Amino acid sequence: MNHGVGIGLIVAGGLLALAVAFLLRTRLPGRAVFALGAAAGVAIGTGALLLQSHVSVAEWTLTLEAMFLLGPAHIRIVMGPFGPPGRAGRAASRAASRAHGS
Repeated sequence: MNHGVGIGLIVAGGLLALAVAFLLRTRLPGRAVFALGAAAGVAIGTGALLLQSHVSVAEWTLTLEAMFLLGPAHIRIVMGPFGPPGRAGRAASRAASRAHGS
């Protein structure tokens, strides 16, 4: 148990998640947004585990794996697509115009 480090990681992970969701989600490429969201989730999960006593290896493994995926998933579901806006729309319209012979 290391309360100071655990609380610090939870706060840092939360701040990173907020920055990714509100500031960086549409400015960075999708892969970068996913990686930063995953880092935020892992930081929050690590901080939570550090606040507990007698945490098993299985709990560490499952928590970190889950938070690696749930951090970016939460940002994506709540806030919307990753990456600059309009890229998917342009690609879809090009594909549609090719399909129709335009």
